[in-house]
Amino acid sequence: MFLIRLVFWIGLIVVLLPTDERQQARLYGTAVATVERITTFCDRNAQACKAGADFWAAFVKKAEFGARMVVELISSGGRSEPDAVRKPARVEQEGLRGRPEPKVYAPARGTLSPVDLTPSWRGQMQRTGT
Repeated sequence: MFLIRLVFWIGLIVVLLPTDERQQARLYGTAVATVERITTFCDRNAQACKAGADFWAAFVKKAEFGARMVVELISSGGRSEPDAVRKPARVEQEGLRGRPEPKVYAPARGTLSPVDLTPSWRGQMQRTGT
């Protein structure tokens, strides 16, 4: 499927190319000028390049943080705390191969108080017909 798409787009570009030599020369000159302007952009606009580099560095830093967070959440099953909040880990007994034993998390049960279990609204009392 990829090859079919590639052939289609290359064919479309070839169809759109001019056949007249004068138009071809003009198109070639425009392409060369465009490439030259793109490659010398930072020479002409140092402030814009610096701002773009700063933006890109911040973007990459945020993307790395997001990727790390997603990987950590997926690998821990959502039971992990962020690095800034995480308490120091205690030393666990080492297994046979020198690795710490994996933690087994028991599911939390019975965490609701009696007040939490009582409904806050029961509706109106029904009157008995007399």
